[in-house]
Amino acid sequence: MGPSDKSQHAIRRSSRLQLEVPVRLTSLSADFPFSEQCNTTLVNAHGCGVIAPRGISLGVRVRLEIVSAKRHTTARVAEVVPLGGDPETWLVGLELEVPGNFWGIEYAPSDWKIEDAPAPLEPRTEQEAAKPAGARRWRLTDVSSGACYLESAATFPSGTPVLVSVRIGAKEHLLDGVVRASHPQAGIGVEFMRAPEHRQRVEELIGELGGSRDVPRIFVGRKEGQQLAIDPGEARNPDSPDPLLDLVLEGELLSAEQFLSDLRAQRLGKRRDARIDIALPVLLTGVDVSGRPLDQRAMTVNISRRGALIEGIHGELAIGAALFLSRSGKKEEFRVAWVVDDDSLAGARIGVAAVDSNTEFWNEVLEATSQSGLEAAALRGSGGK
Repeated sequence: MGPSDKSQHAIRRSSRLQLEVPVRLTSLSADFPFSEQCNTTLVNAHGCGVIAPRGISLGVRVRLEIVSAKRHTTARVAEVVPLGGDPETWLVGLELEVPGNFWGIEYAPSDWKIEDAPAPLEPRTEQEAAKPAGARRWRLTDVSSGACYLESAATFPSGTPVLVSVRIGAKEHLLDGVVRASHPQAGIGVEFMRAPEHRQRVEELIGELGGSRDVPRIFVGRKEGQQLAIDPGEARNPDSPDPLLDLVLEGELLSAEQFLSDLRAQRLGKRRDARIDIALPVLLTGVDVSGRPLDQRAMTVNISRRGALIEGIHGELAIGAALFLSRSGKKEEFRVAWVVDDDSLAGARIGVAAVDSNTEFWNEVLEATSQSGLEAAALRGSGGK
């Protein structure tokens, strides 16, 4: 076994996670001076792989720094692989001189528990030191192709990019997402990336969960140093219902009690609110992402007691943006839960949720539809008059 093989084994003796963290590498060798900004591709308790703009000699000691977290340690170069390209880049394998959870992952895999002392962190305040050092424990309670809900006493804030690792037996599923609903002492709702290949990974996980008796082991880590955006081009299909994703996207607009009540209802196969396909004209007012005012007519595709799918939107709206809908003498505030922009002349489609959980904005339409016994589809094209 050559030195490279031995070093590679050392780096791989704890579970690896695909995690992109901006780091700075600075040489500690007088014979090979450099300082470069790089990004990790894989991390574990014993080292990492980084993409570097230069080749580095094997055995060189380096200072490894996560600048955003004000954290640093030392490592040795254990592997160097040229990747080619223009400009050329290299994959550099680093072995930490002091193994441990240098990456600051709050609930790391069990085999990251190293007997050696971890790299020193920034000094903590007296208040922080007094807090119990309990690790996060996660339980996957609900999952769909677009979202999941994870129970935990300690949570991440809404908007946090996260990596979700689900291990079933010897197989690990790694999923990227963003926290959309955060409930302290309860759990978090995570929206998954919408890219087709990522959606396929989620579907594979759901299939394995349904066919396995093993209790899945869950790890959720913050994707440190970056903001994971859900690309509007990776749009969800509004014609393919995903009640869990709808609920997660509306999570910040609901109280924790209401959200968890709706989540329990979904587990029993009950929809929170009946959804009716109906075309109703509405006046939409608000401000787009560039600060320009919006004041336009649009049509609903369907409605529920607390929300609606609306089409014909001309202007870019961000998820979470506030807007007002007006119809039949009523005006009420809503927030954008999701956006589908297919670049067509017909405009974008948006899902909206009422800010007031006790809204009565659509009540008379819902009641009239229920009392008449008409099929929802028969109302389409009536203009709601």
